Amino acid sequence: MERTIIYIIIILTVTYIIYKITRPAITIKKPKHGILGANIIYSDEEGGKLLVSDKYDLQGKPDYIFQRILGGSYIPVELKSASIKEDQNYPHEGDLMQLAAYFLIVEDLYGKRPKQGRLIYKNKMFIIKNTRSIRKEVNKHLKDMRRMLDTGKGEVKPSFPKCRNCVCRGTVCEWYEE
Repeated sequence: MERTIIYIIIILTVTYIIYKITRPAITIKKPKHGILGANIIYSDEEGGKLLVSDKYDLQGKPDYIFQRILGGSYIPVELKSASIKEDQNYPHEGDLMQLAAYFLIVEDLYGKRPKQGRLIYKNKMFIIKNTRSIRKEVNKHLKDMRRMLDTGKGEVKPSFPKCRNCVCRGTVCEWYEE
Protein backbone atom coordinates (compact mmCIF):
# COMPACT_ATOMS: atom_id res chain seq x y z
CA MET A 1 0.00 0.00 0.00
CA GLU A 2 2.79 2.41 0.90
CA ARG A 3 4.63 1.59 -2.33
CA THR A 4 1.51 2.33 -4.36
CA ILE A 5 1.17 5.76 -2.75
CA ILE A 6 4.84 6.50 -3.36
CA TYR A 7 4.50 5.45 -7.03
CA ILE A 8 1.45 7.66 -7.44
CA ILE A 9 3.28 10.63 -5.91
CA ILE A 10 6.28 10.04 -8.19
CA ILE A 11 4.07 9.78 -11.29
CA LEU A 12 2.16 12.95 -10.39
CA THR A 13 5.40 14.83 -9.70
CA VAL A 14 6.97 13.77 -13.01
CA THR A 15 3.77 14.64 -14.88
CA TYR A 16 3.67 18.08 -13.28
CA ILE A 17 7.34 18.75 -14.14
CA ILE A 18 6.78 17.69 -17.76
CA TYR A 19 3.72 19.95 -17.96
CA LYS A 20 5.67 22.95 -16.58
CA ILE A 21 8.57 22.39 -18.99
CA THR A 22 6.48 21.87 -22.14
CA ARG A 23 3.96 24.65 -21.50
CA PRO A 24 4.10 27.32 -24.23
CA ALA A 25 5.85 30.62 -23.49
CA ILE A 26 2.77 32.54 -24.64
CA THR A 27 -0.80 31.65 -23.73
CA ILE A 28 -3.83 33.28 -25.37
CA LYS A 29 -7.03 34.01 -23.47
CA LYS A 30 -10.03 36.32 -23.60
CA PRO A 31 -9.19 39.81 -22.31
CA LYS A 32 -9.78 40.52 -18.64
CA HIS A 33 -8.19 43.18 -16.50
CA GLY A 34 -8.10 41.63 -13.05
CA ILE A 35 -5.96 38.77 -11.83
CA LEU A 36 -7.57 36.29 -9.48
CA GLY A 37 -5.66 36.02 -6.21
CA ALA A 38 -3.62 39.18 -6.76
CA ASN A 39 -3.74 42.81 -5.66
CA ILE A 40 -2.85 45.89 -7.68
CA ILE A 41 0.32 47.44 -6.22
CA TYR A 42 0.96 49.95 -9.02
CA SER A 43 -1.30 51.70 -11.50
CA ASP A 44 -0.59 54.28 -14.15
CA GLU A 45 -4.28 55.29 -14.29
CA GLU A 46 -3.93 58.43 -12.21
CA GLY A 47 -0.42 59.51 -13.14
CA GLY A 48 1.53 56.73 -11.46
CA LYS A 49 5.16 57.57 -10.85
CA LEU A 50 7.83 56.76 -13.39
CA LEU A 51 9.56 53.49 -12.45
CA VAL A 52 13.34 53.73 -12.80
CA SER A 53 15.77 50.83 -12.89
CA ASP A 54 19.36 51.90 -12.25
CA LYS A 55 20.64 48.36 -12.82
CA TYR A 56 19.27 48.16 -16.38
CA ASP A 57 19.26 51.91 -17.10
CA LEU A 58 15.57 51.71 -17.97
CA GLN A 59 12.47 53.58 -17.03
CA GLY A 60 8.81 53.10 -17.76
CA LYS A 61 5.22 53.13 -16.60
CA PRO A 62 3.38 49.85 -17.00
CA ASP A 63 -0.38 50.16 -16.82
CA TYR A 64 -0.56 47.87 -13.80
CA ILE A 65 1.60 45.72 -11.57
CA PHE A 66 -0.19 43.00 -9.64
CA GLN A 67 1.23 41.02 -6.73
CA ARG A 68 -0.06 37.54 -6.02
CA ILE A 69 -1.40 37.08 -2.48
CA LEU A 70 0.17 33.61 -2.25
CA GLY A 71 3.85 33.59 -3.14
CA GLY A 72 4.16 37.33 -3.66
CA SER A 73 5.11 37.11 -7.36
CA TYR A 74 4.74 40.23 -9.49
CA ILE A 75 2.82 40.46 -12.77
CA PRO A 76 3.25 43.54 -14.99
CA VAL A 77 0.23 44.24 -17.21
CA GLU A 78 0.16 46.40 -20.32
CA LEU A 79 -3.14 47.41 -21.93
CA LYS A 80 -3.25 48.11 -25.66
CA SER A 81 -5.97 50.04 -27.47
CA ALA A 82 -5.51 48.05 -30.68
CA SER A 83 -6.93 44.68 -31.65
CA ILE A 84 -5.07 41.64 -32.88
CA LYS A 85 -6.16 39.80 -36.02
CA GLU A 86 -8.24 36.76 -35.12
CA ASP A 87 -5.81 34.40 -36.81
CA GLN A 88 -2.75 36.02 -35.20
CA ASN A 89 -1.49 34.05 -32.21
CA TYR A 90 1.39 36.28 -31.23
CA PRO A 91 1.52 39.85 -29.91
CA HIS A 92 3.21 42.69 -31.79
CA GLU A 93 6.99 42.49 -31.33
CA GLY A 94 7.30 46.04 -29.98
CA ASP A 95 4.61 45.37 -27.37
CA LEU A 96 6.35 42.15 -26.36
CA MET A 97 9.67 43.99 -25.95
CA GLN A 98 7.93 46.71 -23.91
CA LEU A 99 6.57 44.07 -21.53
CA ALA A 100 10.00 42.40 -21.41
CA ALA A 101 11.52 45.75 -20.40
CA TYR A 102 8.93 45.94 -17.60
CA PHE A 103 10.07 42.48 -16.47
CA LEU A 104 13.56 43.94 -15.96
CA ILE A 105 12.32 47.09 -14.23
CA VAL A 106 10.03 45.17 -11.85
CA GLU A 107 12.82 42.71 -11.02
CA ASP A 108 15.21 45.53 -10.17
CA LEU A 109 12.72 47.58 -8.13
CA TYR A 110 11.04 44.78 -6.19
CA GLY A 111 13.94 42.32 -6.00
CA LYS A 112 11.97 39.43 -7.44
CA ARG A 113 11.89 38.26 -11.05
CA PRO A 114 8.33 38.21 -12.45
CA LYS A 115 7.34 34.79 -13.75
CA GLN A 116 4.91 36.23 -16.29
CA GLY A 117 3.24 39.35 -17.59
CA ARG A 118 0.16 40.18 -19.61
CA LEU A 119 -0.44 42.06 -22.85
CA ILE A 120 -4.12 42.83 -23.14
CA TYR A 121 -5.51 43.93 -26.50
CA LYS A 122 -9.16 44.72 -27.19
CA ASN A 123 -9.91 41.20 -28.37
CA LYS A 124 -7.12 39.00 -26.96
CA MET A 125 -4.96 38.65 -23.90
CA PHE A 126 -1.48 37.17 -24.11
CA ILE A 127 0.07 35.71 -20.97
CA ILE A 128 3.81 35.95 -21.55
CA LYS A 129 6.27 33.84 -19.57
CA ASN A 130 9.44 35.67 -18.54
CA THR A 131 11.76 33.26 -20.33
CA ARG A 132 15.50 33.41 -20.81
CA SER A 133 15.00 33.91 -24.57
CA ILE A 134 12.72 36.95 -24.09
CA ARG A 135 15.21 38.49 -21.65
CA LYS A 136 18.04 37.83 -24.09
CA GLU A 137 16.08 39.43 -26.94
CA VAL A 138 15.16 42.57 -25.01
CA ASN A 139 18.76 43.00 -23.83
CA LYS A 140 19.92 42.72 -27.45
CA HIS A 141 17.42 45.41 -28.50
CA LEU A 142 18.51 47.65 -25.61
CA LYS A 143 22.15 47.23 -26.58
CA ASP A 144 21.37 48.07 -30.22
CA MET A 145 19.33 51.14 -29.21
CA ARG A 146 22.08 52.43 -26.90
CA ARG A 147 24.67 51.94 -29.63
CA MET A 148 22.47 53.90 -32.05
CA LEU A 149 22.11 56.71 -29.51
CA ASP A 150 25.86 56.81 -28.86
CA THR A 151 27.06 56.60 -32.44
CA GLY A 152 24.09 57.86 -34.41
CA LYS A 153 24.44 54.77 -36.57
CA GLY A 154 22.54 51.56 -36.65
CA GLU A 155 20.76 49.04 -38.75
CA VAL A 156 17.49 50.69 -39.68
CA LYS A 157 15.24 49.17 -42.28
CA PRO A 158 12.46 51.66 -42.92
CA SER A 159 9.30 50.24 -44.41
CA PHE A 160 5.83 51.62 -44.96
CA PRO A 161 4.01 49.15 -42.65
CA LYS A 162 6.42 49.78 -39.77
CA CYS A 163 6.87 53.51 -40.29
CA ARG A 164 3.40 54.74 -41.25
CA ASN A 165 2.14 55.08 -37.66
CA CYS A 166 5.47 55.71 -35.93
CA VAL A 167 5.60 58.73 -33.63
CA CYS A 168 9.10 59.54 -34.91
CA ARG A 169 8.04 59.79 -38.55
CA GLY A 170 8.44 63.31 -39.80
CA THR A 171 10.13 64.45 -36.57
CA VAL A 172 13.39 62.94 -35.35
CA CYS A 173 13.60 60.06 -37.83
CA GLU A 174 16.18 60.65 -40.51
CA TRP A 175 15.68 57.29 -42.23
CA TYR A 176 12.01 57.46 -43.21
CA GLU A 177 11.28 58.91 -46.61
CA GLU A 178 7.68 59.69 -47.59
